[in-house]
Amino acid sequence: MAKIDESKQLPLLRKYQIFVNGYEIDVATGISPGVASRELNEPVYGEDNPLTQTVSDNGTMSMDVKRKSENNYLLDNLYDVSPDIAAKGYNFDNVVKVCFWENRQSYNNGKYIGCNFYGRVSMLPTARTGAPNEWNGQTFTGVGDTARSFEIDNVAIASEKVAVAGGSGTLTDTPTVCPDDSMYALYVVAMNYTEGTHVVEESEILTVTAAMVAVDKSITIAAGDLNELSIDDVNAAFVVYLSSGAGVYPTGDITIEGLYATAA
Repeated sequence: MAKIDESKQLPLLRKYQIFVNGYEIDVATGISPGVASRELNEPVYGEDNPLTQTVSDNGTMSMDVKRKSENNYLLDNLYDVSPDIAAKGYNFDNVVKVCFWENRQSYNNGKYIGCNFYGRVSMLPTARTGAPNEWNGQTFTGVGDTARSFEIDNVAIASEKVAVAGGSGTLTDTPTVCPDDSMYALYVVAMNYTEGTHVVEESEILTVTAAMVAVDKSITIAAGDLNELSIDDVNAAFVVYLSSGAGVYPTGDITIEGLYATAA
């Protein structure tokens, strides 16, 4: 049996870069995912076996952060506030679903060697922690999709805000196929976006299909999907996908754009 090379094979937690909707959370100290289950108490055709009455329908997640008074991207995205707005107010009644991901760096920070994705997450903060002479901390907890994990050399999670006309758009970078479902996108959000003010008027998280994002960088939101959306005018899409490239963000080849960025 080959001996473990601890410098290359045993990852350090600090080697993870954590993002929310394409914005790096530089004060995050860790993500703890879990799986929530729902019990179905209604028997079907006489079956009352408890094993058939329990299904896993979503995931849970908690995140520990240090409190930050400026550029608080976590609060901005959770409560649908553009990071570009100077005066901010966070109404916890306005919590929205967001996506998180972790890109893991190699031991020498030379490349990416894995990533984790958490979709459709909604979280609320707990009480603040810390003594008067300590840094102020806080834990956010909530539910979302179950986690997805990828172990691929030189591949990480990327994101782009793309202009959409008539249901079509084009990515800048070439997406990498997801090995667990053979699709070219992890997450797609259709939106009505006001250019200049960076305000997302309306948005809806779409179910990713094989035809939605292709290896040729094209994005296609089918007419049927557009007709079923409650959004008046879909003019942009936020696309999260796997991408390959040398180096790590922000100086490497991996493109990471925020949900409130200008649509290219």
